[in-house]
Amino acid sequence: MPRRILLLSLALLALGGCSMRYSLVGPGPVRVGGLTLEVDGQWNRAASLKTPYMRKDAEVWTRDGLLLDRLMIIPAVPDGEALFRSKEKDAALPVFHKGMLPNEVMELVESSIVKVLGEGDVAVSTSGLRPQRFGEHRGGLFEIHAELGDGPNYSGVAGGFVDNDQLYLVIFIAAEPYYFDKHRAAAEAVIGSARLL
Repeated sequence: MPRRILLLSLALLALGGCSMRYSLVGPGPVRVGGLTLEVDGQWNRAASLKTPYMRKDAEVWTRDGLLLDRLMIIPAVPDGEALFRSKEKDAALPVFHKGMLPNEVMELVESSIVKVLGEGDVAVSTSGLRPQRFGEHRGGLFEIHAELGDGPNYSGVAGGFVDNDQLYLVIFIAAEPYYFDKHRAAAEAVIGSARLL
């Protein structure tokens, strides 16, 4: 009897481990929610259990691990909703409003990234807002910088646009300087390739 319990426990652990694994993304066009992105095949999709802060239809990709770099694809955020989910029901996450100007969307990303990295000794800033086309949609691209008191600092780049009163975002952040410099060009290529299906 104990042997059966041990085998069953091992089988359950193996199945649980499968849900925590990464899966290869691409190469070629990849769909995430209402977006399609062009991928070179060197990104790995994180299991949703590793990214509980992400919206249901969003994904997180990485090349060297989530603590070192992450590409967050956040499609179709409706008016009045947050970019991320919170584990705590009473946590006040900033929300998207359909009439936001590009600089307000940049500020929304800034205050939202603070929540993802963990409040407290975290300072996030955004800068360098510039126009960017995403297929037939006009949007914006900007830089992100995050200083953590108890971890590595991060740099990043984000791009997005609004269509039909919904916000579409792709955000890349990575530990600086090495991982950000290493993957910036690939991340910007994915961000720039974002199109509506």
